[in-house]
Amino acid sequence: MLKRKLVFHRWVSVGGRPAFDPRDVAARLRSRVAADGDFAVFDSGDAVTAVEVVQVGSEGDPTNFKLYALRNADNRPFKWDSTGSARPISFRPHEYPADVSHVSIWPDGTCAQDYAKEVPRLSRLSLFLRRKMNAHVKFDALYREDMLTKLKSLQGQIRSVEVAMTKRHPDSSGGVFGTLIPETFGERAPSVRFTLGMGRYGPRNRYLDGETEEQIFSLAEQADDFVSNMIIRGRNSSTGRVETVNLLQERLQTEANFSRSSDVPSLPNAAEVFRALEQSYQVFQRDGKIASAVQGQQMRGTK
Repeated sequence: MLKRKLVFHRWVSVGGRPAFDPRDVAARLRSRVAADGDFAVFDSGDAVTAVEVVQVGSEGDPTNFKLYALRNADNRPFKWDSTGSARPISFRPHEYPADVSHVSIWPDGTCAQDYAKEVPRLSRLSLFLRRKMNAHVKFDALYREDMLTKLKSLQGQIRSVEVAMTKRHPDSSGGVFGTLIPETFGERAPSVRFTLGMGRYGPRNRYLDGETEEQIFSLAEQADDFVSNMIIRGRNSSTGRVETVNLLQERLQTEANFSRSSDVPSLPNAAEVFRALEQSYQVFQRDGKIASAVQGQQMRGTK
């Protein structure tokens, strides 16, 4: 069995652009790919992405995609054995090493994907649709209802933050790096892990300054783009205790186990994944968790 997290988001149309209609976009994309298979692939120069339409939804059913992160010739893995021998892995033209995520988009503004290490994030899908289909959509992380309350209780009294980030997405705003990471360093390093804090042995009434706190929440907003881990520690203004908020554990999500694909054992059975996404959506809707969830952009409202 393969374990995956099923992570939920909110999607919205982009202001000043035509309203995003997932069913229309999926139908047009399927038609374009049927006429030219290469249309499914987009090379941004920094990353190669492919999108496959699995199902064009209806008024109440989701539109389903497979979202692929592909590796071009300069970034492909190779074979190695215990004799120390390295050899290339052979691929035919138009074949790529790939990682995949299954994405469901509902008409009501909800979106979900299965998540595991190395799977492509939804920022790839939005970029693909914008560049290839002239369709503009923004995906925003959803967090459990009490997450915002937890962050507000630490407002102005954050002691430290631990952050791990992968290489920035080409469309991510560089402004959020102004205080935390110099731009030139961010460009050189494919991944960065750091801790900012007041120190374990310093005065207990010292906290990160307001500008740094604002940068932290800016990073948290864009967690889907490049933040792979974020842990915030601060003093609760009500209790006086130092508390911890692990941002990625606060996501609106659930876990599921899937049988392996009969064709590719390292992949989960796609039909099971889409079925689990739909079932989780129904449960979260029934319990009111989607309606009460906090969107990532709301975190800056804690300031």
